Amino acid sequence: MFKRTLTNIGAGVALAAAGVLATGAAAYAHECFNPNRSDQGNAGASNSQAWFTVHVEEITEGMSEEDASCFLEAYASTGAPSSFTIHVKGVNGQDGVIAGNNPHPEKAGDGKGIDEIFAAHGADIGFAFESCGIPAPF
Repeated sequence: MFKRTLTNIGAGVALAAAGVLATGAAAYAHECFNPNRSDQGNAGASNSQAWFTVHVEEITEGMSEEDASCFLEAYASTGAPSSFTIHVKGVNGQDGVIAGNNPHPEKAGDGKGIDEIFAAHGADIGFAFESCGIPAPF
């Protein structure tokens, strides 16, 4: 249980830092999620040590209330998901990047199978920053 808590805390810290999901750090650009899994499936996956759910609201930590509200409203207008259940730990302690060796990078954000957050929704995140006049951290 302690190990799971540390895994979740570590993932949360990593995602809060990566919450901008596009800082340019390769490790964060490749966070993998399943865009077709149901909310119930995501909840079940979050009970494992390998998957962790992050909410888009975490991106707004440190923003003024006005900027956070604008960002969330602009992001929601894109129709992009409000949370992502990401793979944070692979088997035998490997990293959580499932699609990292995908020989078809054009499929990294196609909405089928496993996608990478930034490939799938980086434009939505960028739009929210830009439309609110908030300097994007990428």
